[in-house]
Amino acid sequence: MLVAANSAFAIIKKTIENGREIASAGSAISKFVQAEDQLQQDLHKKRNSVWTTFLGKSDNDLEEFMALEQIRAKKEQLREFMQLYGRPGLYADYMKYCAEARRSRKEAADKRAKKKRELEDLLLKVTLWVLCISLVTGLLVAGLFIMRRKGVI
Repeated sequence: MLVAANSAFAIIKKTIENGREIASAGSAISKFVQAEDQLQQDLHKKRNSVWTTFLGKSDNDLEEFMALEQIRAKKEQLREFMQLYGRPGLYADYMKYCAEARRSRKEAADKRAKKKRELEDLLLKVTLWVLCISLVTGLLVAGLFIMRRKGVI
């Protein structure tokens, strides 16, 4: 993800160097923010992984720190670009937009997780019903078989 963030930032920087407005680099800014969020999520997931805890791995801490530091420096440059070459208040509006976008992505992820849990619950219930019906049917067939062997039926 660091590569995606770096390439998106290179596009932003080139756009400004060519004298174009920062708004024309909107898709690159979006890719930069998404790459940053994905990098942070991946690092968080990696740190909280059962395998990382179990194996006691901590050898990539410096790499992770340096990647986040590069992103932080690029975010600071982006802030400067927006303040120098954008309209007044652009950076504040950008920060509000990013916060809202993160919130909506989190809500969407929560909804997907909830639907997945509901589907898993439904499948578990169906499986339990099928097993119960199979058990009752098996007991009935076994009872009838025993009764037939004894001559009751």
